[in-house]
Amino acid sequence: MPACCCFDFDGTLVKSMDVAFSAFERVGPEMGCKPLTRDALLAMRGMHVREVIREMGIPFYRVPRLAKRMRQAMRADLMETPPVDGVIEALEVLVARGHRVGILSSNARDSVLEYAERHGLKGLDFVVGGAALLKKESALRRLLRRERLAAGDVVYVGDEVRDVEAARAVGVAAVAVGWGYNSPEGLARAAPDHLLNHPRELLALTSFNGS
Repeated sequence: MPACCCFDFDGTLVKSMDVAFSAFERVGPEMGCKPLTRDALLAMRGMHVREVIREMGIPFYRVPRLAKRMRQAMRADLMETPPVDGVIEALEVLVARGHRVGILSSNARDSVLEYAERHGLKGLDFVVGGAALLKKESALRRLLRRERLAAGDVVYVGDEVRDVEAARAVGVAAVAVGWGYNSPEGLARAAPDHLLNHPRELLALTSFNGS
Protein backbone atom coordinates (compact mmCIF):
# COMPACT_ATOMS: atom_id res chain seq x y z
CA MET A 1 0.00 0.00 0.00
CA PRO A 2 1.35 3.49 -0.80
CA ALA A 3 2.25 5.66 2.15
CA CYS A 4 -0.44 8.03 3.37
CA CYS A 5 0.12 11.73 4.03
CA CYS A 6 -2.58 13.21 6.27
CA PHE A 7 -2.72 17.00 6.57
CA ASP A 8 -4.11 19.36 9.13
CA PHE A 9 -6.04 22.15 7.38
CA ASP A 10 -5.89 25.61 9.01
CA GLY A 11 -2.36 26.98 8.97
CA THR A 12 -0.89 23.91 7.28
CA LEU A 13 -2.65 24.11 3.91
CA VAL A 14 -4.35 27.50 4.24
CA LYS A 15 -2.97 30.91 5.24
CA SER A 16 -5.43 31.28 8.11
CA MET A 17 -3.65 33.42 10.74
CA ASP A 18 -5.24 36.72 9.68
CA VAL A 19 -8.63 35.05 9.25
CA ALA A 20 -8.44 33.59 12.76
CA PHE A 21 -7.42 36.93 14.26
CA SER A 22 -10.29 38.74 12.57
CA ALA A 23 -12.76 36.10 13.75
CA PHE A 24 -11.46 36.30 17.31
CA GLU A 25 -11.93 40.09 17.34
CA ARG A 26 -15.64 39.46 16.67
CA VAL A 27 -16.19 36.34 18.76
CA GLY A 28 -13.85 36.90 21.70
CA PRO A 29 -15.80 39.66 23.48
CA GLU A 30 -19.06 37.70 23.45
CA MET A 31 -17.22 34.74 25.01
CA GLY A 32 -15.67 36.87 27.77
CA CYS A 33 -12.12 36.60 26.41
CA LYS A 34 -9.40 39.16 26.95
CA PRO A 35 -8.73 41.54 24.03
CA LEU A 36 -6.07 40.24 21.66
CA THR A 37 -3.65 42.37 19.65
CA ARG A 38 -1.65 41.13 16.67
CA ASP A 39 1.54 41.57 18.67
CA ALA A 40 0.11 39.41 21.46
CA LEU A 41 -0.92 36.78 18.93
CA LEU A 42 2.59 36.64 17.49
CA ALA A 43 4.05 36.43 21.00
CA MET A 44 1.94 33.33 21.64
CA ARG A 45 3.15 31.46 18.53
CA GLY A 46 5.57 29.44 20.62
CA MET A 47 2.90 28.34 23.09
CA HIS A 48 0.91 25.12 23.25
CA VAL A 49 -2.82 25.65 22.68
CA ARG A 50 -3.48 24.88 26.36
CA GLU A 51 -1.06 27.65 27.36
CA VAL A 52 -2.82 30.03 24.98
CA ILE A 53 -6.17 29.18 26.56
CA ARG A 54 -4.80 29.93 30.03
CA GLU A 55 -3.08 33.11 28.83
CA MET A 56 -6.34 34.36 27.35
CA GLY A 57 -8.23 33.60 30.56
CA ILE A 58 -10.66 31.25 28.82
CA PRO A 59 -12.28 28.65 31.14
CA PHE A 60 -11.72 25.19 29.66
CA TYR A 61 -15.44 24.41 29.76
CA ARG A 62 -15.98 27.25 27.25
CA VAL A 63 -13.41 25.98 24.77
CA PRO A 64 -15.75 23.74 22.70
CA ARG A 65 -18.27 26.59 22.30
CA LEU A 66 -15.53 29.08 21.47
CA ALA A 67 -14.06 26.73 18.86
CA LYS A 68 -17.49 26.27 17.27
CA ARG A 69 -18.13 30.03 17.13
CA MET A 70 -14.65 30.63 15.69
CA ARG A 71 -15.25 28.11 12.91
CA GLN A 72 -18.56 29.77 12.08
CA ALA A 73 -17.01 33.26 12.07
CA MET A 74 -14.03 32.16 9.96
CA ARG A 75 -15.92 30.22 7.30
CA ALA A 76 -16.70 32.95 4.76
CA ASP A 77 -13.28 34.60 4.96
CA LEU A 78 -11.51 31.25 4.89
CA MET A 79 -13.13 30.37 1.58
CA GLU A 80 -11.51 33.43 0.02
CA THR A 81 -8.09 32.82 1.58
CA PRO A 82 -5.46 31.29 -0.75
CA PRO A 83 -3.61 28.08 0.02
CA VAL A 84 -0.06 28.30 1.34
CA ASP A 85 2.34 29.01 -1.53
CA GLY A 86 3.59 25.74 -2.99
CA VAL A 87 1.08 23.47 -1.26
CA ILE A 88 -1.03 22.63 -4.31
CA GLU A 89 2.05 21.72 -6.34
CA ALA A 90 3.40 19.52 -3.53
CA LEU A 91 0.08 17.69 -3.14
CA GLU A 92 -0.10 17.08 -6.88
CA VAL A 93 3.35 15.46 -6.87
CA LEU A 94 2.53 13.29 -3.84
CA VAL A 95 -0.64 12.04 -5.55
CA ALA A 96 1.24 11.44 -8.81
CA ARG A 97 3.77 9.34 -6.90
CA GLY A 98 0.95 7.09 -5.73
CA HIS A 99 0.68 8.27 -2.12
CA ARG A 100 -2.70 8.55 -0.44
CA VAL A 101 -3.31 12.18 0.53
CA GLY A 102 -6.06 13.37 2.85
CA ILE A 103 -7.12 15.98 5.39
CA LEU A 104 -8.05 15.75 9.07
CA SER A 105 -9.54 19.03 10.27
CA SER A 106 -11.49 20.62 13.11
CA ASN A 107 -13.48 22.42 10.40
CA ALA A 108 -16.68 20.92 9.07
CA ARG A 109 -16.09 18.36 6.33
CA ASP A 110 -18.38 20.22 3.90
CA SER A 111 -16.36 23.41 4.41
CA VAL A 112 -13.08 21.64 3.65
CA LEU A 113 -14.55 20.00 0.55
CA GLU A 114 -15.88 23.35 -0.69
CA TYR A 115 -12.49 24.96 -0.12
CA ALA A 116 -10.73 22.14 -1.96
CA GLU A 117 -13.11 22.55 -4.91
CA ARG A 118 -12.63 26.33 -5.05
CA HIS A 119 -8.87 26.31 -4.81
CA GLY A 120 -7.92 23.22 -6.78
CA LEU A 121 -6.82 20.85 -4.01
CA LYS A 122 -7.28 17.75 -6.15
CA GLY A 123 -6.68 14.06 -5.63
CA LEU A 124 -7.70 13.94 -1.95
CA ASP A 125 -8.31 10.36 -0.88
CA PHE A 126 -10.28 11.32 2.22
CA VAL A 127 -11.46 14.36 4.16
CA VAL A 128 -12.36 14.03 7.84
CA GLY A 129 -13.90 17.06 9.55
CA GLY A 130 -15.14 17.99 13.00
CA ALA A 131 -12.05 16.94 14.98
CA ALA A 132 -12.30 18.47 18.47
CA LEU A 133 -9.76 21.18 19.29
CA LEU A 134 -8.02 19.22 22.05
CA LYS A 135 -8.80 15.70 20.81
CA LYS A 136 -6.81 15.33 17.60
CA GLU A 137 -5.37 12.05 18.94
CA SER A 138 -8.83 10.43 19.11
CA ALA A 139 -9.75 11.70 15.66
CA LEU A 140 -6.49 10.35 14.22
CA ARG A 141 -7.08 6.93 15.77
CA ARG A 142 -10.57 6.80 14.27
CA LEU A 143 -9.15 7.80 10.89
CA LEU A 144 -6.63 4.94 10.94
CA ARG A 145 -9.38 2.45 11.75
CA ARG A 146 -11.83 3.80 9.20
CA GLU A 147 -9.32 3.95 6.36
CA ARG A 148 -7.61 0.70 7.44
CA LEU A 149 -4.25 2.40 7.62
CA ALA A 150 -1.22 1.00 9.43
CA ALA A 151 0.40 3.64 11.64
CA GLY A 152 3.80 2.95 10.09
CA ASP A 153 2.46 3.91 6.65
CA VAL A 154 1.18 7.32 7.72
CA VAL A 155 2.63 10.77 8.31
CA TYR A 156 0.58 13.50 9.93
CA VAL A 157 1.48 17.01 8.80
CA GLY A 158 0.48 19.90 11.05
CA ASP A 159 1.45 23.38 12.16
CA GLU A 160 0.91 23.06 15.93
CA VAL A 161 2.55 21.29 18.86
CA ARG A 162 -0.73 19.48 19.51
CA ASP A 163 -0.49 17.96 16.01
CA VAL A 164 2.94 16.56 16.85
CA GLU A 165 1.63 15.21 20.16
CA ALA A 166 -1.35 13.54 18.47
CA ALA A 167 0.91 11.86 15.91
CA ARG A 168 3.24 10.64 18.65
CA ALA A 169 0.37 9.22 20.73
CA VAL A 170 -1.00 7.26 17.77
CA GLY A 171 2.37 6.08 16.50
CA VAL A 172 2.43 7.83 13.14
CA ALA A 173 5.31 9.98 11.92
CA ALA A 174 5.03 13.65 12.88
CA VAL A 175 5.86 16.28 10.27
CA ALA A 176 5.69 19.86 11.56
CA VAL A 177 5.55 22.90 9.30
CA GLY A 178 6.97 26.26 10.34
CA TRP A 179 4.68 28.45 8.22
CA GLY A 180 1.52 28.06 10.33
CA TYR A 181 0.44 29.00 13.84
CA ASN A 182 3.19 27.67 16.12
CA SER A 183 6.68 29.07 15.62
CA PRO A 184 9.47 26.85 14.26
CA GLU A 185 11.21 27.18 17.65
CA GLY A 186 8.13 25.98 19.53
CA LEU A 187 7.67 23.10 17.11
CA ALA A 188 11.33 22.09 17.39
CA ARG A 189 10.93 21.72 21.16
CA ALA A 190 8.19 19.17 20.49
CA ALA A 191 10.75 17.06 18.56
CA PRO A 192 8.80 16.12 15.41
CA ASP A 193 10.30 13.58 13.01
CA HIS A 194 10.66 16.34 10.43
CA LEU A 195 10.39 20.13 10.63
CA LEU A 196 9.77 21.80 7.27
CA ASN A 197 10.06 25.40 6.14
CA HIS A 198 8.44 25.11 2.70
CA PRO A 199 5.90 22.69 1.15
CA ARG A 200 8.44 21.55 -1.45
CA GLU A 201 10.40 19.91 1.37
CA LEU A 202 7.63 17.32 1.65
CA LEU A 203 8.88 15.90 -1.61
CA ALA A 204 12.41 15.47 -0.27
CA LEU A 205 11.47 13.22 2.65
CA THR A 206 13.22 9.90 2.19
CA SER A 207 10.51 7.97 4.01
CA PHE A 208 7.19 8.39 5.76
CA ASN A 209 8.21 6.61 8.94
CA GLY A 210 10.51 9.13 10.58
CA SER A 211 13.73 7.39 9.56
